[in-house]
Amino acid sequence: MARPVPRKPEIAEQLLPPAAYLSDAWFEREQRELFSRAWSFACTTPDVSEPGDYLVVQVGRYPMFVIRDRDGELRAYHNICRHRGTQVLEGKGNQRHGIVCRYHTWTYNLDGSLRGLPKHAELFPDLDVKRIGLHKGSLGVLGDLVFVNPDPDPEPFADWLGGIEGTHMWPHRVAGLSEKRPIRYDIACNWKLFCENAMDGYHLSYLHDKTLMGPDSMRQDWDAVGRHWVFISFGESANRQDTQYSPIPGVDASGRHPVVWQFFPNSGVLGTSIFFSAYTIVPVAPERCYLELRTWMMPMETQREEKRVRPSGSSGHGTIMPDGKRLISIPTLSGHAMDSLDFQIEDMWICERQQGALRSPRFQVGPLAARVETALTFFQRNILDFVPLDSPLSRAAE
Repeated sequence: MARPVPRKPEIAEQLLPPAAYLSDAWFEREQRELFSRAWSFACTTPDVSEPGDYLVVQVGRYPMFVIRDRDGELRAYHNICRHRGTQVLEGKGNQRHGIVCRYHTWTYNLDGSLRGLPKHAELFPDLDVKRIGLHKGSLGVLGDLVFVNPDPDPEPFADWLGGIEGTHMWPHRVAGLSEKRPIRYDIACNWKLFCENAMDGYHLSYLHDKTLMGPDSMRQDWDAVGRHWVFISFGESANRQDTQYSPIPGVDASGRHPVVWQFFPNSGVLGTSIFFSAYTIVPVAPERCYLELRTWMMPMETQREEKRVRPSGSSGHGTIMPDGKRLISIPTLSGHAMDSLDFQIEDMWICERQQGALRSPRFQVGPLAARVETALTFFQRNILDFVPLDSPLSRAAE
């Protein structure tokens, strides 16, 4: 039976103890009790547009992939061969002739069924290929975005959305836009700290005074939609110099409008008049996570990607990984994070500073800002629905 969804809180308060951001035991509980049944952003529909197109994604501890079958249907599978458990696919590509594990050439159809294997009769005389196939995950589509769940029978995707498509849906479409180089930000903090930072509208005018420049906390609001958080801005900041960038047709950033959609627990969308981003915050260890960020702009803007600083989070920092992504971490910066002119780097730096204080006996969260920081309380209530404080396992994590 589905859990009741927390309401938008009236009072901002810290509900999670420091152990929730530090403890190995708590981290293990999150992997078992939350991420084993969590919906996460995986890719876009254009990424897997043709039969056999696939893309690999990590969901918590689960390596998975999305693939389009011969009938045009999108499917999600665990990236685990049923023979020795080897990861079957890597990166992205096309497997229209069958999904082949290179270890022993076990071959699967695009519907996940086992097609065949070498020396079947001689070495596996009792194996019925109809009874063994790739482990299935679940898949849902919202606009251009594809979400996956490791559970083959999870909370229905439509229920998880909570009606967001009918109340607060972005106008952006990936078709017609051009993608910038994807970025992975390697962050030395707990994944929840980075999520909470993304939901904290109070800091936008202060930490990001040179990059985002607001909106001021009195010109913003947020809505709870199901378990998700939607950031509302009352128009774009007059200090933003967005006019030098090509606007996306059909996107109106005037008046009261949603800007950020954070899907519980760890995925989100950021949409402005000049760019559209989708991201996932992937937990790695109690004090480490990484942000996978993809951004689309008008084509003429992405052609100049390496030539100027942009407000969408990519500023030319970091190194290029073998898969083409840019990798950015605080230790590899040539200067101070606050001189980077990249708001994601500013967020990384401040979250790592907060993580560094968590082990102090004097650490304590003080009064939280009314209205804007109630979002943190809402997020923590949702965490506690899956990883409750009053269980024997939580007491062991303290």
